[in-house]
Amino acid sequence: MQPGLLDPSRFEGRVQGRDVRLITLKSDRLQASWCNHGARLLQLCVPDRTGVWRDVVLGYDHLQQMLDGMPSMGAFVGRFANRIGNSSFIYRGQQFHLPANDGLHCLHGGPGGSRHQVFEILDLNPNQVVMAWRFLSSVDGFPGDVELKVAYALHGATMTVEYQAEVKLQPTPLNFTVHPFFNLNGDPRQSILDHRLEIFSDHFLPVDRQRIPLGYFESVSDTPFDFRSPKTIGQSLRHDHEQLGWGAVPGFDHAWLTPGVAGELQLQARLSSDTSGICMEVWSDAPSIQFYSGMAMDGSLPRHAGKMQAAYQQYAGLCLEPQSLPDAPNRSNFGACFFAPGEKHSGRMEFRFFSDGLNTLG
Repeated sequence: MQPGLLDPSRFEGRVQGRDVRLITLKSDRLQASWCNHGARLLQLCVPDRTGVWRDVVLGYDHLQQMLDGMPSMGAFVGRFANRIGNSSFIYRGQQFHLPANDGLHCLHGGPGGSRHQVFEILDLNPNQVVMAWRFLSSVDGFPGDVELKVAYALHGATMTVEYQAEVKLQPTPLNFTVHPFFNLNGDPRQSILDHRLEIFSDHFLPVDRQRIPLGYFESVSDTPFDFRSPKTIGQSLRHDHEQLGWGAVPGFDHAWLTPGVAGELQLQARLSSDTSGICMEVWSDAPSIQFYSGMAMDGSLPRHAGKMQAAYQQYAGLCLEPQSLPDAPNRSNFGACFFAPGEKHSGRMEFRFFSDGLNTLG
């Protein structure tokens, strides 16, 4: 038995002069729905240890609720995910100023980022949807234009995300990720504090009070950032550590550096719920993964309204976002993030689901 499925008719409409719609894909072990506004994952149904299907992501019931809600919820994020400090960077001696939308800083590509845009649907079949968006410098304030294609697919118990971006006119920084809020209990009224998390990394990236990286990596040893063996998120938040206290509510919003060979698919994180028996692994070819513990949600309406008349509270969901390092345009030691005209940048992410440690793929 599946949870209440989203009604496609409630997402039909026009935004920015473009048609908005809901797309649903199915495999034998997963069912997922995306809206082409933001290429946004709004529902992901997975069987638990008893075979009961649970919706394991936060989302919205209809188009207006989505437009009034959190713009990152479930979205595909770019052209530069995460933060760029002081909304500016210098490239080859020229300073570029970007629109600020997070205090003084540029977050998730600014107000013209992909999470605010209506993607074109290029291809649709029962197991895959391909969507596209063209970033224009005149719209989002970044140098150069970028043609982006995003493919979502379901294969057995795995959801894959592949993207390819081609730069036009001028060099530009690129960083893409996905931003689903997961709750493997299948019930957002139950917080994610009881979820067990592993992050396969020896180093994390400290940030200042405005979530801008300090510019160096720190060992996770003897800190609450050590998820090299599974521990509950609530257990880690009980630590008295300066990096957990930058907001009004303690929480994680940090990047962990992924060891290994850049560009190769690697296991970055594993998340599980004792309540449902559902386990999820995150694999990608990205150099880091951002863990956000959802502490900023406060149940206020309409911003934190959600599916099934929910009001999303603190820790109702969490994000695991494979990506390049934040503020990389301003940090030469964070890896290459600029791409020249004609260059293509691609990436792959996989979200693999299990039940009580056994792959439900069969």
